[in-house]
Amino acid sequence: MKLGLNSAILGDLSFEELVDFAAENNLECLEACCWPKGKAERRYAGVSHIDVADLSEDKVEYIKNYCKQKGVEISALGYYPNTLDPDLEKRKVYVEHLYKLIDGSGKLGVNMITTFLGRVPNKTVEENLEIVKEVWPPIVKYAEEKGVKIAIENCPMLFTNDEWPGGQNLMTTPAIWRKVFEILNSDNFGLNYDPSHFVWQHIDYIKPIYEFKEKYSIFIIKI
Repeated sequence: MKLGLNSAILGDLSFEELVDFAAENNLECLEACCWPKGKAERRYAGVSHIDVADLSEDKVEYIKNYCKQKGVEISALGYYPNTLDPDLEKRKVYVEHLYKLIDGSGKLGVNMITTFLGRVPNKTVEENLEIVKEVWPPIVKYAEEKGVKIAIENCPMLFTNDEWPGGQNLMTTPAIWRKVFEILNSDNFGLNYDPSHFVWQHIDYIKPIYEFKEKYSIFIIKI
């Protein structure tokens, strides 16, 4: 196990400053955020330490060499939009950037991306699962072709009281995970497991580790 951090918390630093900070503080890896360039709509969004939309061979080599010199590994490329957004134009933009993230992860030899499954907030779990069947199989297939794993974080992403029955991310409980894994049954699709979300949801945060580890679906554990 390697100790690292999500780069969103250091959004004001450049890529080099970020890697330097990790090295100086004896961190072994970084989940590098790769949002599209632009203004953030919420806290921790909009951070782009690596621009995957403009990743030339020279930039790839530079990033690899800089990390190697500092002894810091990039464990994943992160981007956390609502890929099931009810606004189809927004959904298209989010998914298109997700493909760029997969490409970038492959080019850099990271071979791991972290994201949300997404959710239509005012629809039920069952209704959202039907949308997952439409949106996500091509994404997972593309990741398989590129040799990249997709790790989904389990944050509910609840922001307002009118988002009943859910927030902006469907992958919030083990019961839902089982249903999603039936739909997206791939060795390249798994979990970015953050136990802190289960704490405030009053869900056992230990038991799922054993169940889903056996299925090799936990790729990253956030502490």
